[in-house]
Amino acid sequence: MQYISYLGIYDGTNLQDAGTPDQLGRAFNSGFSCMVNVWRVDDILYLGTDQPLTQVTEKYIQGSRFWINAMNDDMQTWVAAQPIKLYPNYFWFPNITESTPVTTSSGKIITPGPVPVNDTSIVFLPEIQDRGMLSTVHLRCFGVCSTYLTFIKRMRNEGAWY
Repeated sequence: MQYISYLGIYDGTNLQDAGTPDQLGRAFNSGFSCMVNVWRVDDILYLGTDQPLTQVTEKYIQGSRFWINAMNDDMQTWVAAQPIKLYPNYFWFPNITESTPVTTSSGKIITPGPVPVNDTSIVFLPEIQDRGMLSTVHLRCFGVCSTYLTFIKRMRNEGAWY
């Protein structure tokens, strides 16, 4: 199973650092991939949850460790025109609420909530609908994107232990 940290948050802490290069680095060093919100404004790439904040280079977001959520039209057009081997995992939600399943460039389905559509699904933020995250113990899908990955990994390794 692929474990993808939401904006670099993987243990439910450091929420104030979400989406920053420092937090993404901590998530990578802990063995997780990262879903990032990327904006393109005036031919410059930025990381940022609700708005473009931190400028990054094109090279910074390359590779399979990044799951790129293209946040504006310019970013969507730009990333779709790039070689797929450089940016293999990009997608965008059709609305701001992130409540609709979307297909990534690599063919995976980002499925909001705790229930996967099929074995290519990436369950997206299951903690919103399932506070105890018991639904993640027996998941059969490609991956999970969450801010509580260390907890989910422990539950999957040990079972329902509380």
